[in-house]
Amino acid sequence: MNTRRSWMIVPAHEPDEVKRCAKINPDVTVLDLEYSVPPRCKDAARSGLKQSMKSLGESHGDVFVRIDRETRWADAAAAVQRGVKGIVFPGPEEPAEVRELTELIAAKEKEHAVEPGSMELVLMLESAKGFWNADTLAMASTRVTALGVGRVDLTMHLGPVPQGEFRLYRFLMTRALVAARMLGKQPLGAFWRPGSRGGVASKEATLKAAKEGRIMGFSGCLCATPEQVSAVNDGFNVAK
Repeated sequence: MNTRRSWMIVPAHEPDEVKRCAKINPDVTVLDLEYSVPPRCKDAARSGLKQSMKSLGESHGDVFVRIDRETRWADAAAAVQRGVKGIVFPGPEEPAEVRELTELIAAKEKEHAVEPGSMELVLMLESAKGFWNADTLAMASTRVTALGVGRVDLTMHLGPVPQGEFRLYRFLMTRALVAARMLGKQPLGAFWRPGSRGGVASKEATLKAAKEGRIMGFSGCLCATPEQVSAVNDGFNVAK
């Protein structure tokens, strides 16, 4: 049974949102240090990760931390601590970036008394170059356990078609899926329709996107709002 269907993004600098997420109980809680955290709150978000772990309590599912590509060294250094299962790295483009991040994680595991090699890496592809290098990125570190399809930055890199859909979206999803399946990584992605992505997606649109993603071969995806969690879980259940 897939136990990592819903990956709920939670702003790491907002304690109330973290507590709310603990009640929703997604398969994976992703404490965010990227888009949902304003620049002025970055330091507080990093320093508050330990308290966020306490707020989630003992009954939560796996906890990951999504780092910001631009501040990945500081973010990753703060994320490596007991209780955190791994790091979500958005927008990798070169294998060297993944290897360098892996070395930093290993050093911080030793420094923070975290079991060596236990921290996972989830790569979210968000650019033409990233998708082109999908297989070599996933092979750059044995820590990589999942390969996903990003959404927001794709429109900026590739541009929308008149109907608002991503250019080559299905092709890019398939490319990421094949790389993930070939290398034994979890494929993360949902087939979002125009006007129903991320924070604006209704439960109905989210369920449809997740079901179509499952039919394509994906087994989970990121959730932008708490209301999407149950829809994602249902959409990626094989029996549904």
